[in-house]
Amino acid sequence: MLDFLGRFHPVLVHLPIGILLLAVLFEWFPKNKKYKSFHRVIPITLLVGAMGAMVSAVTGYLLSQSGDYETNLVGWHQWIGISLTIVAFVYWFLKSEKHYKPFHRALSVIVLLMITITGHLGGSITHGEDFLTAGFSQSPSYDLSAINLDSAKFYDDLIVPILEDKCYSCHGSTKQKGKLRLDSRTHILKGGKDGVVLVAGSVEESELIDRIQLPREHEDHMPPKEKKQLTTQEIEIINLWISSGADFAKTLAQAGAKEKVATILSVSPKASPSDVPTDPVNPANEEVLSQLRKLEVVILPLAENSNYLNANLVNVTNLDSAIEMLSSLQEQLVWLKLSDQPVSDKHLTHIKSLKHITKLWLDHTTITDAGLINLAELKNLTYLNLNGTPISASGILHVQNLKNLKTIYLFQTLVTIDNVSLLKEKMPWAHIEIGNYRVPSLATDTLILKAPLN
Repeated sequence: MLDFLGRFHPVLVHLPIGILLLAVLFEWFPKNKKYKSFHRVIPITLLVGAMGAMVSAVTGYLLSQSGDYETNLVGWHQWIGISLTIVAFVYWFLKSEKHYKPFHRALSVIVLLMITITGHLGGSITHGEDFLTAGFSQSPSYDLSAINLDSAKFYDDLIVPILEDKCYSCHGSTKQKGKLRLDSRTHILKGGKDGVVLVAGSVEESELIDRIQLPREHEDHMPPKEKKQLTTQEIEIINLWISSGADFAKTLAQAGAKEKVATILSVSPKASPSDVPTDPVNPANEEVLSQLRKLEVVILPLAENSNYLNANLVNVTNLDSAIEMLSSLQEQLVWLKLSDQPVSDKHLTHIKSLKHITKLWLDHTTITDAGLINLAELKNLTYLNLNGTPISASGILHVQNLKNLKTIYLFQTLVTIDNVSLLKEKMPWAHIEIGNYRVPSLATDTLILKAPLN
């Protein structure tokens, strides 16, 4: 019950602030006939403001007992808030007595300063100590794509920036919702009031990843829906960090995750409004989603407030089972990433049922020309990545009737530059990218160096 009452503090605290500021404003109005009525209401304004401050101080104290906030900062906020309440009552008493007029304006200045300090401390507790100055910071946002993967440490260079940007405001040094801190190795491993949140090597048992993959409207989803959300890339990277052992010291190479991180960063574009189907669709079966996440499939809404889904199997533990289960999501699944997995032609027989697929990543898999015939039924397909596969021009002809297929990537395949003309003739609407172009050299491009004459 006391905890419940304490949660009214953020609601109640703004009322006395406004009332006391109004009293301070009235105090500095000129003392002439025009403003006489304003000066008359100062005592009652101060009394109401002081009483409101007292109620706010009590609820603030009850809220502080939850243990969700950093003790030192809360202590300063608490005692200055209590002092403000006392000063406000003193100000009211002296304002009611005519003998103390010289002190009135001095007390109004003190009240103004204490409101400012208390408010700043309250904002720091709620939003972080740099909340007031954050808008003046010139430091750019972190860029995962700019990280040197050859030397990067998994935790320090990838995980920390993500947690700092999306999690520290609620689980950092000044505020710890659920008694959980995520700003150091010790605190992460300790967990919160509900126990550990990270089990190294097990995504299934790690509540940290489970919470951020819940639907945004779920009451346990993290971060809260009104906060800045993690991107698909960020969730995939945290997922990979946990599944690779959640080590706090290893580099990406030492953790065996360098190639997978490179894949995540290269194949996780952000959905644009045009990528999201406009037809309404029912939410996916939660039991199926839960089973897929247990197999370490990263599956997320394609866009905010959308039931259409984006699935990435970059860390999947049982490929066969996961692909079979995807058929249960044929109404909702729009993007599917199977990069760098041992996907074969037999798996494509299941994928052909995913009729709403618009983007499909099959790069660096083992599919063949024969398997591509299964993709001929994906009428909504707009993007197909076949880089690093043994696909030839004959295989691409299996999808030549897909009129919505606008982009095909064929780097490091058996498709040659000579084949491109044929494919463009068959699919004039598609952009076919095979890379490895060579600019022909001309005689005029030759630079002749002559030895200097003696």
